[in-house]
Amino acid sequence: MTCRCSLVLFVAALFVVSDQCSGVDFDASVPPPGSVYREYILDNGGDADWRVTDPQATAEGAKKKLPNSILKFEVDELSHAVAATAVFDRWGGHLKTTSKRVRFNGGDWITIPEISTTPPEIAPEKFYSQDNPVIEVPIDQLKEGTNTLEGTCGVIENANWGQWGLYSMRLRIYLDPAEVSHPEVKIDSPVSGDVFGENPVVRLSADSENGISRVDVVACYHGFDENGDGEFLDWHEAYFQPTRGERAHLSEHVGTLTREPYELRWETEWIPDQNPGAIRLLTRAQDSRGVWTVSEVVDELTLERTEQTVRLFPAVDVPPRFGVRVGREESCRIPVDLKLTADAEARLALRTWHGWDGHHEPLSLNGHSFPIHGKNHHYDYDQLPISADWIRTGDNVFSIRSMTEHHMLEVLWPGPAILIRQPVDED
Repeated sequence: MTCRCSLVLFVAALFVVSDQCSGVDFDASVPPPGSVYREYILDNGGDADWRVTDPQATAEGAKKKLPNSILKFEVDELSHAVAATAVFDRWGGHLKTTSKRVRFNGGDWITIPEISTTPPEIAPEKFYSQDNPVIEVPIDQLKEGTNTLEGTCGVIENANWGQWGLYSMRLRIYLDPAEVSHPEVKIDSPVSGDVFGENPVVRLSADSENGISRVDVVACYHGFDENGDGEFLDWHEAYFQPTRGERAHLSEHVGTLTREPYELRWETEWIPDQNPGAIRLLTRAQDSRGVWTVSEVVDELTLERTEQTVRLFPAVDVPPRFGVRVGREESCRIPVDLKLTADAEARLALRTWHGWDGHHEPLSLNGHSFPIHGKNHHYDYDQLPISADWIRTGDNVFSIRSMTEHHMLEVLWPGPAILIRQPVDED
């Protein structure tokens, strides 16, 4: 049995901040190196199950959603468990919804943290969001067999319909590595300190007496925030539910392999330029019994481009309540400090909820219109090709407008960003 002091240290390690990927909370995206764990996944389907409504809501529509669903999931084994965390696929829900909480098997309510990157003078509950927050789950609140998960919330100010979305949960049960057979996994190439060009090949070693079923590769770098926490310097991956009711899957990572040879090409054409030595890689492998192991980090890596440059320009002045309907219009600025060449290519990266073209006007950049390509009553992440001719050096105005009386178009935190890829200016 692992002593209690070791458990405390282990749990603390799960939420440690990495100095080399400054500002990155390891477990917000990936379990830390050396972790051994199992995962148990719950994905919500029906219209009622994913909604978590304030029990004190006064709106008539909200009352019809109560009581909140009590969801069930299975845990087949807790032996050798030393800690547990839960990663959620969460829609921030109606504005001013606060105190988002869950409990397991009728135990104590556990608060799910709000996004911490919004402007400090404005409550984060006043921004639209979808993210993958992480909480610690006490082992004694779980059991082998059927478990239950229940959500609740409250509101700030005078909101009458507190509601958020619990689309899926990924429960990680961390295990004592000395007591459990687990895979061995490492990155063979590149190695720490390497310099590589566009689209490098990543080679891995993975082995287990129980066989390998899956290997994931994840990178830490500065790029668009796909998982909605507002961190651009991050381990880039997101748990993404393509359509409500489908199983959430891993996306925006380097790649996944399910058979040998464990080798893949990392597509870096739209990864922004990085400082020398700023990139980090790790991999994790799952055996046929469902046990995962996380590799050591390969760090101080450099992506060196000689002919192209890729730049990322995030939005500023992103407003709270960045949503529109019934004639409303909202906008933000995207400053670009680059002179574009004749051969420049551009994309607009955007995360939306109910960004359905069937209900809303097209998006606008400096007065040029283009489709949203979002989902009906669900979130989406898109990189939309746009003409580089639309982009100005200096401030660019991104605008949304809608005439619908149905659900509004929500632009999710941290707002849009422009990506530009063009030949290197040799002058």
